[in-house]
Amino acid sequence: MNNTEKSKVYYSFEDFAVEEMGMKPLRRVTRDKQKLASQREKFLGTCPYCKEQLHYSYGTNILSCNNPECKGKKVTLKDSDGKDVVTYKPYYRILLGENSSTIGSTIFEED
Repeated sequence: MNNTEKSKVYYSFEDFAVEEMGMKPLRRVTRDKQKLASQREKFLGTCPYCKEQLHYSYGTNILSCNNPECKGKKVTLKDSDGKDVVTYKPYYRILLGENSSTIGSTIFEED
């Protein structure tokens, strides 16, 4: 190889195998429906206020409580007159890191 040629950089063997060897990409979703349901349940978790299962918005990094009866976290604020005003903040959780978003997209991927 001379200086004018640039070598392609691969960050995983899977990338190399797909591009250079023509292999199919790996399918990481389990085929066992019971195990997949268990993985989804553990990934989602529950709302700490109403104890209902959280909802995953596919393609995002957000888990939220979609229970219409759940008010969420109680927050007390002072208005301009000095009176206490009670409001509620809906519960949500943001998945940190690219790995957790990838896991979410993978286990909620539909065939």
